Amino acid sequence: MLTAITRKLHPRFGSPLNLLCVVGALTLVLAAAALAANPGAGGKYKGFTSAAKVNGFRAPVSFTVSSSGRKLLSFKYGNLGCPSQTGPTGDPYTGAHAAITTVGTIMVTSGTFSVKNLKSGSTPEYVISSVTVKFKTAKKATGSIKYANWFSVPGNTHSCGPATTVTFTATTK
Repeated sequence: MLTAITRKLHPRFGSPLNLLCVVGALTLVLAAAALAANPGAGGKYKGFTSAAKVNGFRAPVSFTVSSSGRKLLSFKYGNLGCPSQTGPTGDPYTGAHAAITTVGTIMVTSGTFSVKNLKSGSTPEYVISSVTVKFKTAKKATGSIKYANWFSVPGNTHSCGPATTVTFTATTK
């Protein structure tokens, strides 16, 4: 009976096995398209990283997608930087001395957005960041940020903490 149905649908299918192969191929094509979602051009995305809360506040992440959809602009994330003698009070990610690292622009590479070993900040303290972003849907992005904080004075440059990798989720309206 299935053979008769497939022949009525299209004579080229011929057998149920041929129909199954066609349906399987279409399913794979649709699944691949769903995995490679495009960001919303001009969208402003905000979210949080997986970093531990500080004083009850989560480390933010934010960026804007360019109007062409080919760049992420003003990529920023919460980073407490080099440890100080005293811990931060209140929300360390807001205010005049917010603990935010600005990575800047991230270009599209092979369907994902990524940048490696980008230096942010200036001497004496700076950050080396590597960021990868993948869009799950046009309104939701996930990714990872690997970063190391550095301190440099003449004759002495050193990491002031371990290299850290955090994940994040960001969404737009």
